Amino acid sequence: MLQILLALKNPDPAVRSLLHAHRLDTLPEDAHPAQRLAQHSYHLVLADDDPGVVEQLKAVDPRTDVILFGQQAGREIDAVKRGATAYFSSPIDLERLKETLQRIHDVVEMRRETAELEKLLAEKYTFAGIVGRNPQMLEIISLIRRIAPYYRTVLITGETGTGKEVLARALHQSSPWAKQPFLVCNCGALVEHLIESELFGHVKGSFTGAIKDKAGLFEAAGEGTLFLDEIGELPLSFQPRLLRVLQDGEFRRVGSTLTSQAKCKVIAATNRNLEQEVENGRFREDLYFRITPFIVKVPPLRDRKDDLLLLCRFLLDRFNQTRGKRVLGISRPAQAVLMAHDWPGNVRELENVLEQAAVLTVESFIRLSDLPGYLTSQAPEASALPTSLLDVEKRHIAMVLGQCRGNRTRAAEILGISRRALIRKINKFGMA
Repeated sequence: MLQILLALKNPDPAVRSLLHAHRLDTLPEDAHPAQRLAQHSYHLVLADDDPGVVEQLKAVDPRTDVILFGQQAGREIDAVKRGATAYFSSPIDLERLKETLQRIHDVVEMRRETAELEKLLAEKYTFAGIVGRNPQMLEIISLIRRIAPYYRTVLITGETGTGKEVLARALHQSSPWAKQPFLVCNCGALVEHLIESELFGHVKGSFTGAIKDKAGLFEAAGEGTLFLDEIGELPLSFQPRLLRVLQDGEFRRVGSTLTSQAKCKVIAATNRNLEQEVENGRFREDLYFRITPFIVKVPPLRDRKDDLLLLCRFLLDRFNQTRGKRVLGISRPAQAVLMAHDWPGNVRELENVLEQAAVLTVESFIRLSDLPGYLTSQAPEASALPTSLLDVEKRHIAMVLGQCRGNRTRAAEILGISRRALIRKINKFGMA
């Protein structure tokens, strides 16, 4: 059943009779169909062939089908070029109109089923704020689930903007101490002579400006988790003090002779190659081994492009909830531009791009014109876009097989189908 807006000034009774099986709203005389569409969702709008009406309706919601009615015959091609689904002139071909309505109904049903599948995919591939169906990300999620009940120290590595803190929070939230504090320390932002005070605390009068006792982050974290971001930035001179607290659990506030016991767990993160830093003498080898009982390596976004559109949907949903906007999605040309970009800033860059586009767009879908210029200047040709759902399916299967190095059993698990079904698809697409 279609939700239809009847925006005709003098609708033909025969047309009305064809619409009785659907949910029908009639446009008030003083209203514009685009204004009505902005307030309510419709699958289909039946409108008079007025100048700009199709463009205005499509600007509000590109998914809405528009059937135009006019007095001039032979305007079908022009109407379709402008974005209409069909054009009818008097006398109205009721049989063709009936077939058009059925075709639109079939497309709407397919969209509904697709939306349900996308929702299931989003739920299946979202874990504690981590979004991913890429094989590497699924392995990371699996590792987090396995070590969450037991970890004491973990190192997360990856380029800037890959979401290392998101992973750290997911690990903490999945642990038995999820209700305990999760504190963040950006080691790269600490002033060198205040690092010890920030992490271990100080007593009143221990240095200029210490006007009262202060607990450090190791103490404030209690039995929760302390996230040491960019641990590779810590000065070499301070690293032995951190090693001691990680090794023995003991520390002292600056200016105090009393020893305290650290109870928190530690998750460290870095965008540096710590093994190389050890070789170059900029990071202590014993500290490196102390923080690496478990290493989580986060892939850059360019290596997990199959997650990009899923991430876009997640980020847009979050933006809509926090900003009160109604951005329904991203146009296909804009999607192609996003997929073609290498994302040196990773997920953080993607989030910034989408936030900017969502704020600037005056429509319900993000279009090419809403994206930053540095992306659109590298826009791929339209011919590079997938041409059908089968083409998209073939590309995705090929990508998953490639990342699984041809392991069909593993690829079938990731795709959510049986191995036999995967082999049938491989044969169908001639991918053997």
